[in-house]
This record gives sequence, C-alpha cells and structure tokens, in this order.
Amino acid sequence: MDPEWEWFCGINSSYTNESLDWYHNVRNNTCLVNGVGSISHGIFIILFSLILLVVGCCTKYRQVNTKHLLVYPGHSIRWLISALLSVILLASIGEGVMTDETYQVLNQPTQPHLYVHSVLSFIAVLVSLIYYHHMELWQIPIMSPLLFLYWLSSLGHEIFRVLSLEYQNQDDVNIVLFDLTVIKIVIYFFLMIIELNVIRTEFCCCCQQPKHFPSDLRRDEMKYMHYNVSFFSSLTFWWANWLLTLGYKKHLELSDLGVPPKRHEAKFNHERFRKAFKEEMKKTNITGGEVSLPKIYVKVYGRRLFCAAILKLVGEMIAFINPLAIGALTSYVTTLKYPNEGPPEVNPKHHVTMEEFFKNGFVLVVVMFLASVVNFICLQTHFYIAIIEGLNVRAAIQAMVYEKSLRLSTVATTGGTMDMGQITNHMSVDPTAIYFMFQMVNNLWAVPIQLAVNLALLYYQMGYSALIGASLFILMSPVQLKIASFIGRQQKNLLKCSDERLKKTNELLQGIKLLKLYAWEGLYCKAIEIIRAKELNFLLKINIGFISTVCLTLSMPVLVTIVGYGTYTALTGDPLTPAVTFSSLALFNALLVPLMNLPMSLLYFINGYVSTKRVQKFLAAPEVEKHGSELSREQNGARRDQAESVGFRKPDSETFTDSSSESSDEIDTVETSKLMKKNGGNDVSKGASILRYGSTCTGREVQNESTTRLKHGVSIKISNGCFLWDPESSHAVLSDINVEIPEGKLTILTGQVGSGKSSFISAILGEMTTITGMVQVRDRNQIAFAAQKPWLLNTSLQENILFSQPVESRKYKRVIDACALRPDIDILPAGDQTEIGEKGINLSGGQKQRISVARTMYSDRDVIILDDPLSALDVHVGRHLFEEGIMKLLVSHRQTVILVTHQLQYLNRADLIIEMKDGRIAAQGTLDDIIAADPDMYSEYNKAVELASESEAELEQSGYESESVKEERLRLQQQVKTAILKKDGDKSRASGTLMEKEEMERGSVSYSVYLYYAINAGWLTFILGVILAAVNSGFLIGTNFWLSAWSEAGLRNQTDNDELFAQYFGVYVGLNAGYLIFRVLTAAAIVWGVLTAAKRLQRGMLHNIIKVPLRFFDTTPIGRVLNRFSNDTEQIDTKLLQTINLLLASSLKVLSAVLVNAIVMPIFIAFFIPIAIGYFFLQRYFLATSRELQRLDSVSKSPVFAYFSESLGGLTTIRAFRCGDRFYKTVISRINSNLSAFMYLQVVQRWLGVRLDFIGALMVILAGMTTLVGALTIGLDPSLVGLAVTYTLQISGYLNFYVRTMADLEMQMNAVERVKYYTHVDNESYEGLEPPQNWPNCGTVKLENVSVRYGQETDPVLRDITVEFQAGEKVGICGRTGAGKSSLTLALLRVIDICKGRVVIDGIDIKSVPLTSLRSQISIIPQDPVLFTGTIRYNLDPTGKDNTDESLWRALEIAQLKDAVSSLDEGLDSMVSEGGENFSVGQRQLFCLARAFLRKSRILIMDEATASIDLETDKLLQRVVTTAFAERTVLTIAHRIGTILNSDKILVLDDGKVAEYGAPNELIEKEDGIFASFVRDKDM
Repeated sequence: MDPEWEWFCGINSSYTNESLDWYHNVRNNTCLVNGVGSISHGIFIILFSLILLVVGCCTKYRQVNTKHLLVYPGHSIRWLISALLSVILLASIGEGVMTDETYQVLNQPTQPHLYVHSVLSFIAVLVSLIYYHHMELWQIPIMSPLLFLYWLSSLGHEIFRVLSLEYQNQDDVNIVLFDLTVIKIVIYFFLMIIELNVIRTEFCCCCQQPKHFPSDLRRDEMKYMHYNVSFFSSLTFWWANWLLTLGYKKHLELSDLGVPPKRHEAKFNHERFRKAFKEEMKKTNITGGEVSLPKIYVKVYGRRLFCAAILKLVGEMIAFINPLAIGALTSYVTTLKYPNEGPPEVNPKHHVTMEEFFKNGFVLVVVMFLASVVNFICLQTHFYIAIIEGLNVRAAIQAMVYEKSLRLSTVATTGGTMDMGQITNHMSVDPTAIYFMFQMVNNLWAVPIQLAVNLALLYYQMGYSALIGASLFILMSPVQLKIASFIGRQQKNLLKCSDERLKKTNELLQGIKLLKLYAWEGLYCKAIEIIRAKELNFLLKINIGFISTVCLTLSMPVLVTIVGYGTYTALTGDPLTPAVTFSSLALFNALLVPLMNLPMSLLYFINGYVSTKRVQKFLAAPEVEKHGSELSREQNGARRDQAESVGFRKPDSETFTDSSSESSDEIDTVETSKLMKKNGGNDVSKGASILRYGSTCTGREVQNESTTRLKHGVSIKISNGCFLWDPESSHAVLSDINVEIPEGKLTILTGQVGSGKSSFISAILGEMTTITGMVQVRDRNQIAFAAQKPWLLNTSLQENILFSQPVESRKYKRVIDACALRPDIDILPAGDQTEIGEKGINLSGGQKQRISVARTMYSDRDVIILDDPLSALDVHVGRHLFEEGIMKLLVSHRQTVILVTHQLQYLNRADLIIEMKDGRIAAQGTLDDIIAADPDMYSEYNKAVELASESEAELEQSGYESESVKEERLRLQQQVKTAILKKDGDKSRASGTLMEKEEMERGSVSYSVYLYYAINAGWLTFILGVILAAVNSGFLIGTNFWLSAWSEAGLRNQTDNDELFAQYFGVYVGLNAGYLIFRVLTAAAIVWGVLTAAKRLQRGMLHNIIKVPLRFFDTTPIGRVLNRFSNDTEQIDTKLLQTINLLLASSLKVLSAVLVNAIVMPIFIAFFIPIAIGYFFLQRYFLATSRELQRLDSVSKSPVFAYFSESLGGLTTIRAFRCGDRFYKTVISRINSNLSAFMYLQVVQRWLGVRLDFIGALMVILAGMTTLVGALTIGLDPSLVGLAVTYTLQISGYLNFYVRTMADLEMQMNAVERVKYYTHVDNESYEGLEPPQNWPNCGTVKLENVSVRYGQETDPVLRDITVEFQAGEKVGICGRTGAGKSSLTLALLRVIDICKGRVVIDGIDIKSVPLTSLRSQISIIPQDPVLFTGTIRYNLDPTGKDNTDESLWRALEIAQLKDAVSSLDEGLDSMVSEGGENFSVGQRQLFCLARAFLRKSRILIMDEATASIDLETDKLLQRVVTTAFAERTVLTIAHRIGTILNSDKILVLDDGKVAEYGAPNELIEKEDGIFASFVRDKDM
C-alpha cells in the first residue's frame, strides 16, 4: 500500500497478498473496494450537480416554477425506496465508525475508508433525489439514463463488496455490514428497474404521443395540489406553504382557496354514492329488507380506508420500538456507570455484530428518532386519508339529502313524520357525525391490537406481574362497555331534543312578527327553554359518562403499574431496575392514548351510526309520485324541445305521455310503480289504507296495451280521480274527479275555504297520492306554478322573475308592467337588481304575490297554474293583473291558465269554471252551467261584481293607483331608507343588497371573548379547574421521580428486596392515589363550567333575539340566525368540553416533560430554548391561517343551510317548474365552497401535525444525546436517563394535542363570538310601569300630536296626528294616498318609533307601559296568517289559562271553523303541522280571527283579515264581527270603501296627516271632502 493512501486506509491487515491472483487480491483488499465505491459516488455527485447547475442556470428551465408536478411512473415507490436507502446508509456510516473504534481500541490508526464511502453514497442519494425532482419539474426525461448508470454502478459496487466479504469469511447475518450490503443490493436493483421503466415510458415513448395533462390542472382556480406534487411534498404537506404564507400576510377570502379537485367535489362523490345506493336498492328489492348505508360506505370508501388502516397499523407497531429502546438505553448507561468487576475485555479488530450495534446508546437514540419519524409520517398520512374520505362522505350525504328533499312528498313534511328542523339536521348534524365516525373508525380495531402487543411486551419485560396487572383491563372492560351503551342511549335522546329545540326555534323565527305583535315571544321562549333544560340534562348525563370513562381510562395504567411493580419483586425475586422500570413505564404510558381513544372513538362511532340510521330512514321516506321528475335535466325548464312529459296515474302505476308530435296526439303510456312497495318491493295487498310510496320505486316499463289518446284541444285530463295526502289515511281528500282542462283557455277553480281547490292543483302537479284514476298532461306541455303562499328566493328581484332564464328585454318589460311592478322597482335602491330578503320579508304580501305571478308569466310555459294570487291584492291591482297579465299576456297567446280564486267577478271571462265542494266537483262548465247547477252562485257573482266596481271609484282620486299599493310602496320606501342608512349609503345603493352581510370578525379571537366565556362558566370554577389540574400534574411528576429513586436503589442492591419494597411501595401508591383523586376533581370542575357556560350562552342569545326589533329580521336571513342555534350551539355544548380538557392536560404534560428534563440535565434547557422559539413562531404562523379557514368554513356553511331551508319552502314550485337540477347545481356549488375551506383547514392541521411531530422527534434525540453525554461525563444515574427520555417520548404527542386543541379552542371560540354578537344586538325597550290589572277596560285610544318613523335615521311617515277613538267604536281607516295606514296600527303596538307626541289608551301613555303588557292587551289579525306546530287548542290559546273548551268551540264557530275542526278525529287536540300546512291559507286566516276573539282585548286591529276567504264566508264574518266584537274598539284598514261604510267613524289619512275624521254620514255630506268623493265615485 502506497504511503499516500494510509490517511484513507490506515494499516489494513487485508492488503494484497503476493501469493494471490489480482481478482482474489482485490476481493481481499477492503480499502480498495471502499475506495473505488467512494470515487464512483463522488463522480456521480459532481455529474448530477453540474447538470443541475447548467440546465437550471443557463437555460430557460430556470424560469420553470409551477406549483404542480407531472410525476413519472414509480414516483412514490422511488421516494420510499430512496428514503429507506438513506436510513440504511446512515446505519452503514454508524457501522463504519463503530468498526473503526475496534481498531482504535488496539491503538491502531483510524480507518476512514470504513465510513467515507457510505457518507459519499448518502450525499449522492440525496443529490439524486434533487436531480430526479428537477427532471420531473422540467419534464426532461433525457436526464434519466444518467440516474440509471448511477444505480447500475452502485449495484455493481455492492455486489463486489459481498464477494469481498464472502472471501474474508464475513458473510454472516450477524455481521451488520453484510446485512446492510445485501439490503443495498436489493434496493439498487429496484431503483434500476424503476429507472428503466421511466426510460421506456418517458424517454423512448415521449415523441410518439403527447403526455396526458390532468384535467384538474387545466383549471386555473384549482389550487389544491396534493395529488400533483412530489411524494415528499405530499407527505409533509410542503405544497400548502403558499396558503399559510398568504394567511399570515392577509385575511383570507373564499376566492383565495379556489375550487376543490374533481375527486373531492360534491357532485363527483354524490354520483359515486348514488350509484352504490341504487345498486344496493336493486339487491334489497330482490332479497327484501332495507338499504344499508354502512354497506355503501364499505363499497365506496372501503379501499382507501383499508390503505389508511395499513398505515395506522405500521405506525402504531413502530411506536413500540421506543419503549424497548429506552430499556436498552438504560442498560447501556448502567454498564457505563456500573461496569463489571475485573479487567476490561479487549476484542480483536472486527466488523461490528448486530448485538454490538444495537447495544450502543447512540445508535439507540438515532433508532428512536427514526422510529418517531416513521411513526408520525404513517399516522399523519392515515389521519389525512381518513379525514378526506370522511369529507367525501359528508359531501355525498349532504347532496343525497338535498336531492331526496327535492323529491320528498308533501305528506312527509306536513304529516308530522318529519319537520324542517329535523330535515335541516339531516343536512348539517348527521353528515358531520358520519364524518367524525370515518375519522375515528380505524381506532376501533387498532386499539385492541395496540393493547395486545403492549401487554405482550410488558410480559416480556416484567413476566407474570404484568399479566396480573393486565387482568384489570379485562375486569374493567364490561364497565367501559356499559358506560358506552349508556352514552349511546343518552346521545339518541340528546339528538331528539336537539331536533325538537331546532324545530321550535325555527318556528319562533319564522313566526316572529306574529309572536311579537301578540306578545307571545316570551311564551315560545319558555317552551324552547323547557326543551333546552331536557337537552342539557341529557348532555350532563353524557358528560358524567364521559368523566367516568376518562377517569377509568386514566386510572387503568396507574392501577396496572401499582399491581405490576407491587408484585414484580415477589414473583421474580429480582429488585426493580431502571431498565425494567422505565421500559415498562414507557409501555404503561403508551397504554394511555389507546385507552383514551377507545371511548372517544366509540362515542363518535355511536353518534355516526345513529346519524347513519337517521339518514337511512330519511332516504327511504315517501316521495312524490312523479318519480321520473326527481331531477329534471333541463337548465331552465323552458325549452320545449327537451320537455319531460308528465303522465297519468292508475292505482299501481304512473303513466307518462310521450307523443312524437303535438299534432298526432299519440301517446305511448309508460308505467312506473308510483306506490312504495313495502319491504323492498314485495307485493302489498290492495287498499288505500295500506298504500306505501317512496324512494324504492321500480323502473318504468312500457305497456302498449294501455295506450290512450288525449282529445284535440285538451291540455290536462283527470279521469275517475281519487286522491289523498297520506297513504296511511283511509279518508280521500278528493273523490270522483273527472275533468278536461281546455288547451289555451282560462279555467277558473272556485269554492269555499277548505273545499279542495289547492288539493286539486296538487293532484295535477303530482303532489298527492293517487288511489284510483289517472292524471294526463299533454306531452311537451310544461307547467309554471304560483303558490297561494308566494315563494321567493333570497336573490335579486329580477332573478326571482327570470328564474334563471335569459333576459329578453321586451318580454320582461311587458311582464313587469302587467304585474304593476314598475313603481315598486323604481323605489328599490338598485332597481330590479336589488336583493330581496329571505322569503321576501322586505316586501308586503301583495308585492310578493305579484313577483310570484310575474315568474310564471315570464316562464313562457304552456300551462300556468295560479293558486289564489288575487287574494293578496286589492281589486284594482287584481283587475290590472287579470286583464293585462292573465288575459292579454297568457290566454291571448294560447297558454292554458288554471286560476284558483274567490273573486267571482271574473267568472264570466272563464272558458271553464270548476266549483269545488267537500273534495268533489260540485259543478263545471260555463257561468250559465254553474248558475243552473247552483242558483246561489248567481247572487254571489252579482255581489262580487258590485264589490269590484267600488274600487274603480278610487282610480281618479289616487291617480289610477289603489290605496293598498301606495301603502305597500311607502312601507318599502321606508325600509330601503333604513337599510341604506344602516350601511354605507352609496355602496348599498350600488349593490342593491338589503340583506346584511354575515358578520365575520378578523384576526385572532379577542381576549374579551375568552373572558366572556369564562364569566359565563363561572370564575371560581375556571380558577379551581386550573389549580386542580396543576396539583394533579405535580402528583404525577412526584410519582415518577419516586419510581426513579426506587429503581436506582434496586440497582445498587444495598438492602434486602423486601425492605426496599416496604420503603418505596407505600409512598408510590399514595402519590398515585392523589393523582387519580385530583384528576377526577379536575374533570368534574371542567364539566360543570362548560355546561354552565353552554346553558347561559344559549339562554342569553335566545332572550335577546326575541327582543330585537322586527327590522333586524328584514335584513338578516333566518338560516343565519338558525345556524347560531344549531351549529354554533352544538360546538359550545359538545366540542368545547373535550377541547378544554385536552388543552389543560396536554399543556401540563409538555411543561412536566421540560421540567423533568431540566431537573435531570440542566443543559437540556439551552438546546430546548431555540426549539421552543421555533415552535412558538410555527404556532403563530399556523394559527393566523387556521383561524381564517375556520371562519371561512363557518361562514360558507350558512349559505348551504339557508339555501336548503329556502328550497324546502318551495318544493312544490321547484317540482312544478322542473328546475330541481338547477337548484341541485346551486347547492352543489355552495357545498363545494364550504368543502374548499374545510379541506384546507384539515390540510393545514396535518401540515402542523407533521412539523410538531418532527419537533417531538428532535426533542427525543436531544434528550437522548444530552443524557448520554451526561452519563459519560458526569456519571448521570441510569434511572434519571430513563426518566428523562420516557417523559420526552410523550412530548411529540402532547405538543400536537396542545397546538391542535389551541387551534380548536380558537375555532370553537369563534362560535362563542358569534353567539355573543347575537346576545348583544340592540333590542326594543321592554321596560315600563305596569298598568292597572284590567287596563284597558274601555278601549279609548287618543293620539296627541303623534309623529312616527321607522328608524332614527329616517323621516317621519306620520306627522302631527291628533285623533281620538272612543271605546267600542268601529273605525275604518282609509285615505287617498294610503300613506300611513299600516304605520298607524304599528305605532299603536310600538313596533315603530314614536318620535314625537304620545298615544294614550284609557288615560295611560303607551310609552310608559312595558312592551309585553301593551301588546298582550291589543289584538291584531295580520295579513299573513301564521300557525304553529302543536294542537289546535294550543294554536288558539298558547297561554292555556283562561279559556275553557266551550269558549274555544265558540271562537271556532264565530270564525266559521267549527265544522272543519269537528270533522277531525281528535277535535281540538288535532295536530297542526309545521307552518299550518295541513290547512288552507283561508282556514289559517280564520284561525287567526278565532285567536283574536279569544284574547278578549278591548282593541282589535284588522289588517285585511279576510283577504284569502271566499265571498260567502267573508259575508258571514262581517256580520259576526259586528256582533261578536260589539263592545270592542275595532280599527279596520280598508282596501274597499264598501267594507267600512257601516263603521261608526272614518279616519281619512293623506300624506301622513289626518285629512278627515268623523261619522260616515258627516263626511259624505262634505261636498269637497275626500271620503265624499270616494263614495260618489263608488255610486257612479
């Protein structure tokens, strides 16, 4: 050997031997083999670097900087194998250094060749990865042959090393170098194969065909690059850095996030889920039973969850390396501190064996570091997959629920089987519960495996004493299961209560106007509080179960250690040593996480399973008959060439027409099972009473024998029709319906209240269950429908009319004019672009109705169905709409119009009149035919014509505009002013939005919110909880230091084992007992505080929201308010407890670990401080983005639920227009927006998790290295080394918990912040002095110089009104301009601000009277009738105090409802469905009248109370009111002069002032008077 090589080779005994040939000489020369390898690796390092430098810096490729990467085949496998190779090379370096030490022990020179080749190889592998990454980034496959050459040369070199080892008789599996070399050969071979494949596919084939570019990357707005980046980037979520940087620099908006990838979009997941659902449905139809959603979960998401499960298993098993390594590390330190007596054993120089390698402390510390890294990468990837699949199923379930709701039968929502709150829960709460179930489901099988392996290792460490301890687990398992089943039962009850509370809250918010006018808001608030109390009771029981589970879980490892350590010496005869103690202590600590996870995972699984069953039941709910129209695939439904035919139905089928052309009138009958077959499609015996229908309708079959024809000129035909709402009912709603609706003509449907007019329309629209007969609609005919209760969307006025059709200016203008909407549009800040409120709450009933009718006119459909649109309009506007709209725009253009109305003056214009009575057609034909069949009709018709003519008298006086319309417009004007002044005027005017944008606080959650929560939880409870938790941690640290001292004493073995046991064991048990007691007390304090806060926060918000002015609800969507009571309340109720519990525990655990390490080795602090600083900045960096994403998630949820709620309100209209597909697309797009926010939120959490786990792994290597150095330098005790590393092992997990729970806490505090906002919205002043008990006893109303305004910023609408209404007077209020009629009545109830003067009732100024007392003493019958869920008795008198059954029946008799209610099975106890949907609008109006009668108030206000009532009933009521309300002061707002001619006094308002006031006769005698002119014109 040349002397110049001795620095590299040292003095090598295996140099050349002259007696050998060159081949054997080379094999015998270790230094030459290593030297050649080193040169080879060095050359390739230089080549790789040069190419990267030249291509990167000297060409256009330098500019390539995409966020995405188009990966080559085998990309992920290459990264994994390269990572494994790096670990093997690190081991190789370690082996070389340790082998070199065997030379140095013998005082020989160092042998660098033993490890230099591994160092260069390690560098070369890292450079090759950078080289490969840029090859993909730049898309230059020509770079791959060089990589192939490198793998080939490395493979050759390692093969030659094996030959060298074999020649030197070192080919033994116990020799580390041999094992590492064999592994490297296998790795290099695989890398060579992968490279060959890249050359084949990318280099050789690149010219033959263009490379496929992923469709996701073609969309600029798609920024979610997880699937289009390098394996390293996706594993560490490096690709998400852009988002965290952006979130740190600015406030994030939804537009910054872009759209989710196709595979995570709601539509994609819905289609996958629906396909599996339909396949499952087909199977159940054959085999019987019901569709199982869990089976669908497995089918659709099982494969990915299985991959996640494998990763979890690998990660959890690798985690067991660390406790074993602690034992070995403590043994290593023990041999250093207590070496064997006698001379040290000197081994000859040799390659390190496996035993020597893994006994070395420094190797063990590195092994622990690498095990920690692999563990967290596997577990974080598992979490990511489970979360993303949970997200996919959440989106799919939401889309399934929405799609199902579009097909949901009317009886399902009105028959009491389900309600709005419940269905909204299926959209919000249930998908979230299922998402959490997916996230936690792998714990259910992983935890038992973890426990089994842990116990096996404990047995290996401690023998039978570990098994005795483990028996406690078996003994406690039944208790745990019992608690879990208890929690499950309570959870079910909690969900029911939550549903009920949400339903009540929804009703309260929907009917808030009526409740406030009647002063019943407190009553409803109490009803909600009663349900809330039950809900909190169940929540308390769940939390008691949760505390019991946590305490049992935490006590188990403690009890096991006590039993294990207590019996160890007795059973083995050996003292406790640090190696046994701390290895087993680490294993006992490792028991904690799975034992904590098991109950939590069980809880989430139970919740998810309960929700799955609820959704399963919902998806099997009854559907409308027209199964074929579940989602019309038309964009706007108005294109005739794509019209989907509506069919006719028989007892067991629904038939769809399908003519090839209109002229042929040929119809192919296509039948589909319209009635649900019970038990998945088995036949059911015939009979109306057992009919079922729903989601399992069978496919359509063509039946040629049932071919029939529609006569020419017939648009719709019903033959022998018999219909009912509820398939369970035996009572048919419509019977013997035989009718032919003429094509292109006007058909009028008339009849008394409750005669079946709306049901007739529903039968045509397919909303009812058909018992017999069929409904046939001419093919290609499309229907437009305006419901009796107008349904509007929370969008612009124009969009409500266009209903997503393109704008045709001329047609649009004609429709606007025909519906008399032009003046209304001119008032609005942005014209027809103004956003109208949710359910049209910015508008009056008439304006809503005209927009609803305008929608049908603009739709250009063949059949227009109008359900009583004229009831909300006065006669003049009604006539304008009828003449200009119905006749000129529709009938004259040959469109078929079906009009339901009580306005009999239009009967002579109809081509067909249908008179309904008791669910049957009483008469049909022309007016003459009807009069012949029903002579009473003639007098009614004449009366209607006469009444109609009265309104014409007002035309000249009011500039051809009626009073009510002017009143409406004035109200709208005031509202617009208020809305604009409330905001920045110019912006509001430009945007045209009257709805306020949802409040969204920016930056970190204010400390005032935390303070607000702490105050609500109770200061004492809060401080007590922290103190108890700190004491609890102190006990734990003391316990472990005592254990350390015990094991160290056992090592020195200075005393007898029994004496040693007696000395230490008692104190150890006492310390553990203290730890457990304080743990229970801490958990109890937290639960008490959280529940107290939950109770107070929800109550505070509820109490405040019922007191806010009605204006608040004009500018705030109900869905947004409801979200506070559902989603935010749920967060505060359930999530905060676990978050605060974990935060307290994890923060104290991290502090404990740092404290213990600092005590053991103070130098640890010097290394820890920079890590802590890095951690601090990392947390801040993360939280800035995390909180923004959480807020975006919260704010993007509201539009989903608001739109869902909106759609539920208009199901019949959506189905009639066949625009379900468009609504589906809108909700999908809103779900996608929410998905983007939620997905990125999960990604940044994983991003943080990976980095925190890495910090934890660094802490392990740091603690291990510092304590090892301490043991080598200052003789640190082995027990303290074991204690320090054991504590440090937990840091990673608890750091993760700490930051995640800090982020969760901040996110959940966002819910508290939002609740706090609604708790402090300004409300009406309810204070005042209580008036005398019987006030008002007369009913005298005096207005003294009164001016009234809608808000402090607006002008007065009434000015200087001075007038007096005597007790018992009947006062009619009218006026030429109409300005202020409704404002006057609202002022009496203090709904609007009295800015000047005073209103005195029976000598008391109403401003001094508490608001509740005032409103409870005045009755009002509003224009929009409202009924609530509950019995009829409850609806008539919610207070239930003063009224007997007799008085209730008397009120119903007065309101003409006695017969209708008597016919119901339960009478007064019959249920009213949500919104009163099981009664017609007219009947609801009559219930409001009965309600007013029962209140016995001295003052009654009637605001067009008989608008939706037929003339005959109206006539009866007018007569009854004069007698029933004889002693009461009645103020009637009149739209017709005839209605108020019989009043005692008439008040005429003009431009907000009193124009005239006096008896009708006096005012008529004033020749130049306004009222006189009205009457004269009426008579003319």
